[in-house]
Amino acid sequence: MMPGDVPGKPTPIGPKLVRLLDIARDADLLVLLVGRHGIGKSEYVDGWARERSLRPFILDLSLLEATDLTGIPYLDRGMTRFAPPATLPPTDAREPTLLVLEELNRCDRSVRQPCLQLLTTRRLNEYRLPAGCFLAACVNPPETGYDVDEVDKALASRFVTIHVEPERRAWLAWARANGAPDLLVRFVERYRQAFDSHPPRTWTFAGRILAAALARGANADDLEEALRTVLGPIPTQALILELRAQTLLVPSPSEILREPRRHIEAMRRLTEERRLDVLRDVLEGVGELLDEEPGRLALRGAAARAGLRDVADVVPPDLARAIHERLEER
Repeated sequence: MMPGDVPGKPTPIGPKLVRLLDIARDADLLVLLVGRHGIGKSEYVDGWARERSLRPFILDLSLLEATDLTGIPYLDRGMTRFAPPATLPPTDAREPTLLVLEELNRCDRSVRQPCLQLLTTRRLNEYRLPAGCFLAACVNPPETGYDVDEVDKALASRFVTIHVEPERRAWLAWARANGAPDLLVRFVERYRQAFDSHPPRTWTFAGRILAAALARGANADDLEEALRTVLGPIPTQALILELRAQTLLVPSPSEILREPRRHIEAMRRLTEERRLDVLRDVLEGVGELLDEEPGRLALRGAAARAGLRDVADVVPPDLARAIHERLEER
């Protein structure tokens, strides 16, 4: 546990994190995001900054030497001065800025010490951070599998520490907005444990491989071999099975909620094929959506309620129970 951290469930990388970053910025506090690799910590902060017209500067400290922060010394009229690095926000920046320090617990100690001075005094030698520059850092947790150091108390005490985890729904919205292949997006939406086995970055890479392979007309064997390099055998086999069997018509939870009757035949087919694993994930996803505000609003319409009953009637009763219970509650 990081010093100053409060035990509890990690914050999903989504709207709740946005609210916490806004509060920290308004309170003029530094933020330390702690989470496993590949979940999009720095990318999300970068997007948050751009939406607020902050000019982001993101430094990977594990790639830097101390002089990359302190500046290279030079003589000026018999005095030693330091040339400020261009990678830091310019002191005279007119627009608001953000400085993100990545790999704060993976970099060399000679790099970490200048960071402490920068965070404490907002200056390094002759360099000064611009007024109003918002500071954040991203680290991996000090646990098995990560070659990192514990962040010492003096440094960690400068931050508000937020443990973060990926949020599947936020990633799905991002993936759709950024043109990820529909097959992959629908697969991750149905595969509820997707981020347990692979971080979001891996699924993003898989989507790019899938899109490139399909655009080149690659055969299934080549595509399977390429996907295995990032996903490993089991998720890859599931994706290839869907591609070969043309099961792209397996509806997602949001599609069923939006147009339930349109997908009755697809759900009937999955039941006949005994694809109980797929049915379970889809129907549990529908149940989750029904517990949220958009789902509750959708159930106010008689047509939506009747359509969901029809969907529930064509699937195994034990899998349909969650939908029936929610319909009865309303």
